[in-house]
Amino acid sequence: PFRNERGRMKKVKKGEVGLLLGQITDPDNFYMYKDEKATEKKVFRDALRKGDMYINTGDLLRDIGYGHVQFVDRLGDTFRWKGENVSTEEVESVINSFEQIDMCCVYGILIPHTEGRAGMVSIIKRTDEEFDFIGLLNFLQKYLPNYAVPKFIRFIDEFSFTATHKIQKVKLKKEGYNINELNDSVFVLLPKSTEYVPLTKEIYQGILEGKYLF
Repeated sequence: PFRNERGRMKKVKKGEVGLLLGQITDPDNFYMYKDEKATEKKVFRDALRKGDMYINTGDLLRDIGYGHVQFVDRLGDTFRWKGENVSTEEVESVINSFEQIDMCCVYGILIPHTEGRAGMVSIIKRTDEEFDFIGLLNFLQKYLPNYAVPKFIRFIDEFSFTATHKIQKVKLKKEGYNINELNDSVFVLLPKSTEYVPLTKEIYQGILEGKYLF
């Protein structure tokens, strides 16, 4: 957000679009992610006056007057799950730091009979050694809130890139976790499960029929 010559942010006027910030009134008990560094990236300090703290919601709103606002857009690549906004960039940063992973791509996918989008990650492994699924899940649960932990893992040999060298997420989202059309190995973290398990055709069909309450 823009800051003036005094280093302060400026409130928008009626009809203007601005970034929605939430004031942090109890800094000692505030955290957004288990990783303090990830939380700090979302915090604006000295926004309106010296010493204040605000959380960046990532939502762009328009002030339409009379105490009302209108949603305009979301900043960055995010999806919403369990009433929370999940930043794919932050989840990717954590996953890419796991020693067995060379590169990953995180995106939100639809699960029938649920609201929002659940997290899915496509992964290129660093080596051909046996993958430590339990270690990965423990790692993710340590550094991410539960709602940000991906429900699906897809192992892929290579990614397709755009002309600007970004991974083509649209293609991955479209393919989703349809085990009937994918040649790659896909794993799922089922509700109340403590480990990722292979996504079989039977489990896939059960997900479509709403037998698993994610």
